[in-house]
Formats: sequence, C-alpha cells, structure tokens
Amino acid sequence: MSLTAASRIAASHSESRAPIDFPSHAGFSDRTGRSVRVSSRALAWEALNYERRDYQPSARALPNGSSQHLIFVSLTTGRIVRESSGERVEHVLSPGSVALVPAHTPVSWSWPTPVSFSVLRLQPEFLDRVAQSVFGLGPHDYRLALTERLHDTAITNIAGVLAREVVRGEPGSRLYAESLASILAVHLLRDYAQCADGHALASCAAPPEAEAAALLENGGRNGAQPRAVADALAFIHGNYARELSLNDVAEAVHVSPFHLTRLFKQSLGISPHQYLIQVRVNAARWLLSAGSGERSLAEVADAVGFADQSHLTRHFKRMTGVTPGQFRP
Repeated sequence: MSLTAASRIAASHSESRAPIDFPSHAGFSDRTGRSVRVSSRALAWEALNYERRDYQPSARALPNGSSQHLIFVSLTTGRIVRESSGERVEHVLSPGSVALVPAHTPVSWSWPTPVSFSVLRLQPEFLDRVAQSVFGLGPHDYRLALTERLHDTAITNIAGVLAREVVRGEPGSRLYAESLASILAVHLLRDYAQCADGHALASCAAPPEAEAAALLENGGRNGAQPRAVADALAFIHGNYARELSLNDVAEAVHVSPFHLTRLFKQSLGISPHQYLIQVRVNAARWLLSAGSGERSLAEVADAVGFADQSHLTRHFKRMTGVTPGQFRP
C-alpha cells in the first residue's frame, strides 16, 4: 500500500478534521486486534498509557493528527518513511530509536520491513499542567516539535517500566504510571520543547526561583509528584548505572533519607531502593531484549549498576520469574 493510499483510507474514516485517539483510529487497528501485543487500556490509566504493537510491511496515516502526544520506541531493526508538513524523511530503525509526534500533528508512515514498537500516549492537558507548575508556562507559551532520535535512555527506561506494569497488572499500577507521566513530562519539556516563537525554552520559562516556588506550592496537586519525589526519580533514572545509596539520592534532592523514604512510600508505595532495583532490572531487560552482543551477563550486570552477576540474577528472577540467561534471546 502506498503512503498516499494510506492517507486516503485514514481520511475516509474521519468525518471531521479533529484529531482522534490513537488506538481507536481505523488506520492503526485491525479486525483481529493482532497488531496490539500489550496494552494498558484495561487498567484505566489516565495521563499516560502504553501499548506494544507489531506490524508487517504496510503504511499508516493520521491525517488530522492524534489527540495525544505520541512517543514511539522501536524494538527492532527496520526501515520507515515518515511524511509530515511536506517533509519526507527515511529512517533506519534500531532498538531504542525514538520518535515524538506532538498532538494535532498530521503525519503518515510507510515501512517496507516488519516493525515492532512501544508507543507511549501522553495527555496534552497533563503536559500543560506540568509546564505551568514547573516552568511557569501556559499552553500557548511552548510547543513540542516532531522529532526522531537514535536513542533516548530516559524514554526507553520509562517505556520498559510501563511495559512491566502492564504485564504484571499489580495494585497501584495507575499511581505508578502517573508518577512516570510526571518524569516523562519534565523530560519532554526539558529536551524536546521550545518557546512558541521557536527560541530555547529557557528564554520563556520562569526563572529557577519561581520554578521552585511553583513546585513547592503545587506539591502533589494536579497530578504532579511532590518536588523531592520528582527530583529523586529523575536523579535515579540518570544515575542508576553507578553505585548509588539512599544518602546519595537524598542529598541530591536536599532532604533527609528518612523524609525521602516516607515521601516515596506515600507517593509510590515503595522505597527509593526498591525503585532503584526496578529501574536496574528493566534496564537489564532492555539490554537483553535489544541484543547485548558479546556482553557476558556479568558485563550486563555492571552496565546497569548491579554489584555482580548473582546480584542481577537474584533481582531479575524475583521481578520477572526467569533468570537473565533464560530471558536472553
């Protein structure tokens, strides 16, 4: 199917020019539902949702854009052509390739190879709330740009954690997804957003002292995490691969270890150490599933912050039910 044909088919299913919800779009669904391997739809998550999808060579289009911000993470190698606003770009995909498609962005894709990807769907209203509380920006003060990158460790880690939450379906997964939505929102605003006039975000964001005051004032309102928890989560995701203690995390966010542990328990239901272990195991899962080449399991353990292979194996089996060796393709 050609890209133009895909656009015509997708357009025929839309009687208005309003963006639609990505999973419900006829162009991205099939009658059997076999393209969707994993989905959070049954878990009633709100701000952020997750799906894994597999497709054979084909083409798809969102002629009116999506009602949500879409973040795609490639799980396989392959090739894909993307068209938007008159621009045509061909990409060679590899595991970990990331694409951001902001809400309301008309876009079309075609791919001559099988593709497998995770897609994170973030509500624009949630991103607007975080932009206001953290950066002092209104909805019309900033914008996201359609972006493709070879890798983004923060986004791939978040996708891995969300996938685990969907598969396990444990109590508290909705709150857990909400906390990850806060991390993802801040990351997108820091690394992918611009002022509405195209300048760097720093030129239109509130000064640091106003940012801190807004965060402290808002606390956990409007779906945002308490400042110390949000900062601690970001610090852990940025430093999980090195030796990291509770004191290190607490010092980085300027609270006592006791207070930080209490805030984590209140917000996420787990301790900072438990969260760190989860991040490391999911990083190991990503390395193993994406193909870790000639790396030994001891090297994988070291790469994600575990003391040794046995340390990795113990926690990996506890969380996944299998050993790293059994999980490895």
